[in-house]
Amino acid sequence: MGLCMKMFIHYFKRLFLECSTDVHFHPLKEQTIVYFRKQGVLLEHSRLPRKLSDKLIAHLKFQSGMDIGERRMPQDGSLSFQFGEEHVAIRLSTMPVTFGERLAARLLPLSNQYQIETLTTDVNAKKQLQQFCTLTHGLILLTGPTGSGKTTTMYALLEEVSNDQLRHIISVEDPIEKPNPLYTQLQVNEQAGLSYANALKAALRHDPDVLMIGEVRDEITAKIAVRAAMTGHLVLTSLHTRHPAGALVRLMEFGLSANYLYESVVAVVSQTLVTHPSGRVASYQFLSGEPLLLQIARCQEQNLLDHELPLGTYV
Repeated sequence: MGLCMKMFIHYFKRLFLECSTDVHFHPLKEQTIVYFRKQGVLLEHSRLPRKLSDKLIAHLKFQSGMDIGERRMPQDGSLSFQFGEEHVAIRLSTMPVTFGERLAARLLPLSNQYQIETLTTDVNAKKQLQQFCTLTHGLILLTGPTGSGKTTTMYALLEEVSNDQLRHIISVEDPIEKPNPLYTQLQVNEQAGLSYANALKAALRHDPDVLMIGEVRDEITAKIAVRAAMTGHLVLTSLHTRHPAGALVRLMEFGLSANYLYESVVAVVSQTLVTHPSGRVASYQFLSGEPLLLQIARCQEQNLLDHELPLGTYV
């Protein structure tokens, strides 16, 4: 077994055993700092000589399907390995920085059970999430900072939906974090021209009942999601905003009018992770029903006010 493979096994075995979620290789001039993220906190794990870390990063790039000769542009890749009885996927990303190439990797145990029951200790929140899964159409927006568990919640909702009744579920993801035979999964591939928007257009031609969109990144994707929700599909997607109202504002910034939001959005779910004796669990805030309609109206008023402000005027 080569040195790079030994280092790979060492770091990712430690990552798994310590229940950490991410590893970062941050290059300095003569050495590389290795960080682990555990319970949401970034901690220094060790340091490596640059020559050694460069070899390890090149090995990881090769194993994950990246171009090892390309160091000037960011790249993404993925790989998987077996640790005992645990099958684990790793999502990797590189980018050029001051002293070389930085690599971040996230560990995704594929045997994780994505069920509403395991997401939170809040009984009322569980009931609310289960109620959303009985809907036949409409847009459910999940919001929260990066790493707050939005994708995990969407997977749990899909699991509940698929158990409730036979429905054709299609997910569009970048990347696919957990392969699931119960529904059709599309992997976004920007380099090959398969964007979120193109993948969604293709997905809608396959008669889905439920659509999961990993993330709304642009105006086209936002408009397709809203139209799908208005034409009889249940759509789940996420936005990187810290509170429910921010998701509505973001959709308006994408050019969607309040009328479209009234007709399509059925719920906004905002979440963060909190520490619990059993581990980190989700804490939820919900916006639906009459409060949701009132919030859309407030966002519309604020949006109109913002557009009426002359240049150079500050409030």
